Amino acid sequence: MKIDKKSWQEGYEEGLRKQESQPENTEVVSWYAGFLEGRAEAEMKIKTHKKQLRRKKS
Repeated sequence: MKIDKKSWQEGYEEGLRKQESQPENTEVVSWYAGFLEGRAEAEMKIKTHKKQLRRKKS
């Protein structure tokens, strides 16, 4: 399967913002692949930030 880079990038950026609003002219599988990766990265950043806050309080 070939990934459409533009669709993937649009999905990735939406995932980082945690907004699921797929544009009409995108390749669906590529968009969702990017969205899921962006969402996972956003969640990882939140977890890392929370750990750093806990360390500062200790």
